[in-house]
Amino acid sequence: MNKDRIKNPALILLLGVTIFSMFSYVAELRARFSLQDSLTEAQGKIAELSQEKRNLLQELGKEKKLNQQLEVKNLTYGVYLKASKDRLSRLFRENQHTQNELEEINAKFTVLKAENRALIDSHQRNYLENEQLKFKLGSVVELKKQIRVLRSKKSKASQPDTKGNQGFMIKNGRSTLDKIKIEVVPNPHGSHAAGGH
Repeated sequence: MNKDRIKNPALILLLGVTIFSMFSYVAELRARFSLQDSLTEAQGKIAELSQEKRNLLQELGKEKKLNQQLEVKNLTYGVYLKASKDRLSRLFRENQHTQNELEEINAKFTVLKAENRALIDSHQRNYLENEQLKFKLGSVVELKKQIRVLRSKKSKASQPDTKGNQGFMIKNGRSTLDKIKIEVVPNPHGSHAAGGH
């Protein structure tokens, strides 16, 4: 009986240790499975993060390449912009020069227009005078009047007390006429025409 009493507590103790070991083992298995799940989940997240990192690196590479292309384009546009500025500056200078020339031409045109107007007026006066002379000389009465006027002028010129040029174009070193106009017209055929060729 004593042995049974001793065996019972030992058996209970052994049974308790066994049960405790089983519970510990089950808890350990649960913890291990939980850790395994966590590890699997972490590995999945790591794989996702790795893929995301690769994607980001690819995007970064594309961005770098795009930035390089943009830098090249910016340099090209800078060259084009400088060339355009130079061309605009040159065109502005040419435009200013053309405008100055246009102003000079307008000034010359104004002068020529005034001269042309004066010539037209002079021509009209000459035409009117010519018409008046034609009218006067065309009429017999007027013709006689003109002859009388010329005779009276001639008689006055022949009087000894009048001062005149006495037939001289230059007298005492001075011209006796208001204007002397001498025109030399060259032969259009040259010296050969003068020689009879």
